[in-house]
Amino acid sequence: MTRDIDDKIRQLEVVAKGIELDCDTQQLKESISVLGQLVEKDIISTPTYPTLLLPTLSIGKEGTDEGELKLPRGLAFDDKTELIYVVNSNQSTACINVFTVTGEYMDTFCSSGQFHCPIGIALSGDKVYLTDALLHCIFHFKLSDFQLVSRVGKEGSGKGEFSFPQQVTVASNGSVFVADCSNNRVVVMDAKLNYKRSIKHESMKQPVDVKLLGDKVYALSYIDNPCIHVFTLSGKRLRSFITCGEKATDQVMEVYSFCFDKQKNILICDFSAESIKVFSQEGSLLHTLGGSKDKEKRIKPRGIVITEKNELICVSYKTLFGVHIFF
Repeated sequence: MTRDIDDKIRQLEVVAKGIELDCDTQQLKESISVLGQLVEKDIISTPTYPTLLLPTLSIGKEGTDEGELKLPRGLAFDDKTELIYVVNSNQSTACINVFTVTGEYMDTFCSSGQFHCPIGIALSGDKVYLTDALLHCIFHFKLSDFQLVSRVGKEGSGKGEFSFPQQVTVASNGSVFVADCSNNRVVVMDAKLNYKRSIKHESMKQPVDVKLLGDKVYALSYIDNPCIHVFTLSGKRLRSFITCGEKATDQVMEVYSFCFDKQKNILICDFSAESIKVFSQEGSLLHTLGGSKDKEKRIKPRGIVITEKNELICVSYKTLFGVHIFF
């Protein structure tokens, strides 16, 4: 079966190059049909990314006035309303700014003194979950009016406690997964933020992000090798891969967030390398997005999402400041 597939792919590649091929029209149609079915079923992964990552739209400017951004780190996107939620982590102006995908500023949610260093944000129906690294807690708000529903957590390592929590994500059943960074674990809670369990392994140090893919939990470590750790939903470690550090053989340097594309490849924000790196599920580096010769156009990505329309949205600061939409 694999050889047949490879032969048909080879036939298509040769035709595309304008080289004569010993196959009639019917054979070519069959080849195209088979290839199309494979791509549709995700048997063949065909991601296409630009070598030079330049945004099609940039949103927001640096500042502390309403609608402006200061230390943007967290990022969430609502595919239904097509609204972008950006978390500003600056302690004196900590808030959540809301923009449309066309760049229009919509609203700001904050409360004087309520946040100290908000980082991660996740949406689930009418629920918003927000972590605060310096308050060592997680907030639950109503999305419709951003009224506070509950606040859970204090500094510590026990049940219902956190130590510098970072990114957060929500499962289809409503369970909330928090990257509990300095406790070297992922904390799992129910939709009302009641503690359920912790996911830990000696190889996972300082997780900064957590995502779900099917029935697997993926955690991203900020420090030490490797940086991607895969677990079952119950917490059994399956594997770890992709090296992180400053050695020449390391694949990434300084990571904060990641997401999956439609081919299940892993896109990692590499802050120090000023790029977004795309890896296969086997850990092979497929693409490096970034690398503008113009220093002012280099991204310093901290948060990243991919929309249902396959748009890549990332938040960057220092260089190429703001929220950027690609593709």
